[in-house]
Amino acid sequence: MSKRLHGDFRKFMDKSFLGSWDVPAGEDLILTIDHVARDEVKNERGGEMKMTLHFVEDYKPMVCNVTNGKAIAAAYHSNNVEDWEGKKVAIYTTKVTAFGGTTDALRIRDYPPKTDEYICADCGKVIKDFGKYKAKVIANRALTKYGRHLCYECAQIAGSEETEVSDGVQETE
Repeated sequence: MSKRLHGDFRKFMDKSFLGSWDVPAGEDLILTIDHVARDEVKNERGGEMKMTLHFVEDYKPMVCNVTNGKAIAAAYHSNNVEDWEGKKVAIYTTKVTAFGGTTDALRIRDYPPKTDEYICADCGKVIKDFGKYKAKVIANRALTKYGRHLCYECAQIAGSEETEVSDGVQETE
């Protein structure tokens, strides 16, 4: 029994990496970088080792070219790929001239995507509501008090560490 297909034919091909056909037309695809790796990318000439972005969400990895690497570095103010882990990127498609013609290309915006999520600076997890406190309130209160966004649990730890430090300080006359 066959199943009728609809949409861009390229998404039904055996593709190991994210392609322009995987991005909704006219929209940004917001994904979170899990890690950066080097993977073998097969093409007409055989295979080459390329830098790839692997995502937390259930998506194929993306080949990361120099243009997209520079965009991520600009968005997060770091050329170090380990600093990109846990960071969200906005992927979009655009037309480029390459390989003797015009083709679709994946690009990453050079600024962090707008999101209502706050990420804890200590544990790297998304800050969630806790009891009657909303995530935004928890994150911003920690930012004011500790100089960084913290989840409720990490804010409690930071508060107890701050108390230990202040208890250890002796006043002199």
